[in-house]
Amino acid sequence: MNKRHSFVIQNTIFGIFVGASFVLTSYLFFQSGQSVCLNQQLNNVIMLLSIAGAFIGTRKYREELLGGIISYGKALGSCIYILSIASAIYAIYTYLLFQAYPELQENYLQTMLSILEEVYKGIPELETMKTIISSLITSSIIAISEFFNKILTGFMYSLLLALILRRKASISHF
Repeated sequence: MNKRHSFVIQNTIFGIFVGASFVLTSYLFFQSGQSVCLNQQLNNVIMLLSIAGAFIGTRKYREELLGGIISYGKALGSCIYILSIASAIYAIYTYLLFQAYPELQENYLQTMLSILEEVYKGIPELETMKTIISSLITSSIIAISEFFNKILTGFMYSLLLALILRRKASISHF
C-alpha cells in the first residue's frame, strides 16, 4: 500500500469517527431539549472534539504509518483532511435534522432575525435585510454554513496542532 493511499484510508476512518462524535453530541443536545441552533455550548464541545480528533488522528497517522516522522505540511494536511470529513458528515446530519424538524429552521431564523435587530437597530434597511435573510435561510444553507464553519475553525486549530505534531528525523552523529 502506498503512502498516499495510507493517508486517505487512515485519515478518512478517523474523520468518520470525529464526524460521528459531532453527530452524537448534537443529537444528545437535541434529545435533552437544548437548542442545536447557534448554541455556544454545543459549538464549544464540537470544538474540543475537533481539536482532540485532529490531534489523535494525526498522531496515530504519524506513529503507525510514517514511523514517527511527519513534516508540518503533512501534519497540517492530515488535520484538515480529518476535519473536512467530519464537517461533511456533520453538514449532512444538520441538513437531515433540519429537514425532519422544520421548527428548528424557524428557531434558527428567529435567532438570526433577533441578532439583526440588535446589531442594526434603527437602520432603515433593516426590514429589507430581514426579508432577504428570511428568504435565504433553508436547511441546505444552514448545512453549508455549518460545513464551512467547522472547517474554518478547525483550520485555525490545525495550524497550531501541526506545529505541535511535526517531528523531524533525528540526526545522529557518529
